[in-house]
Amino acid sequence: MRKRAPKRPAHERRRLILEEAQAVFASDSYARTATADIGRAAGVSAPAIYRYFSSKKDLYLSTLRLASERLLGIWKRIFDEGIDPLENVWTIGMAYYDHLQSRSPVTRLWFRALSEAGDDRVRAILAKNFAAEVDLLEENLKRGRARGLVRRDIDLRIAAWHFMGIGLTFDLINLLGLEDELDRSKVEAWGRLYLESVRKRDDGAAGS
Repeated sequence: MRKRAPKRPAHERRRLILEEAQAVFASDSYARTATADIGRAAGVSAPAIYRYFSSKKDLYLSTLRLASERLLGIWKRIFDEGIDPLENVWTIGMAYYDHLQSRSPVTRLWFRALSEAGDDRVRAILAKNFAAEVDLLEENLKRGRARGLVRRDIDLRIAAWHFMGIGLTFDLINLLGLEDELDRSKVEAWGRLYLESVRKRDDGAAGS
């Protein structure tokens, strides 16, 4: 049993509960997860959780929002600091693959959340998250097009969703334990294929 967490400021205790809740919710379904399980993981009593969250559902939704904010923050930083828009795409793709290899609970959390998408509030958070990621990718590709790096004959929104589809395939392979199907060398080859599908060609062909 985890020891009771030391006394912390309220905002730190709330963040600790969220961190542990993320892992606990990722390990089982929302319905089977008890606040007592989260309390044990965070080193607090179950009643103490309700000082920071109005209900188990409020805590669950907060974990999804936190995971979304973190991922979007990472992507925004890469896009803002990166020089080459196509290199930004490569950086995000490979970083995400490496993140999956770390066995982070976030992947399972998102996939379990998809099974809860019948709940309007869960669906709204997931939809907002995926749409925001696509928005960032599309804007990045627009920057690439403005610099003459990205083809003009493709729909950049579709290209952004295509990239998201690749990431979801990474998730699926990881969750099913099929990592041998997609080792790093294959991921890099897939990444190059994607980049070539959006890169402006210099041979005078369509899209150049």
